[in-house]
Amino acid sequence: MNKNSLALFLLIPAGLLIIAPLLSFPYGFYTLLRLIITITSGLILYNTYKITKGINEVSIIFAFILILYNPIFPVHLSKEIWMPINFITAGIYIYGYFRIKKNLNI
Repeated sequence: MNKNSLALFLLIPAGLLIIAPLLSFPYGFYTLLRLIITITSGLILYNTYKITKGINEVSIIFAFILILYNPIFPVHLSKEIWMPINFITAGIYIYGYFRIKKNLNI
């Protein structure tokens, strides 16, 4: 996976995470969102591990996100608790996007 596609994998979930708590969607949307977040965080985790040949802070953060959002064993929290978690997770994805973009321009 190249850095441009990795950057795209950071923007799409970030946008969905920002929209999700603001609007009311059917339950299926939230399940799809969990699946998207799980897949993208897994891919980011895999690529980070492959590039750094070890575990670093990015690996730990995305492993936590992968566990928190996994659709197989879902973590059930109230909407009031998920809202800030979604915004923080979106911020992490957006920060990662700009970090990758910065590295591409160097």
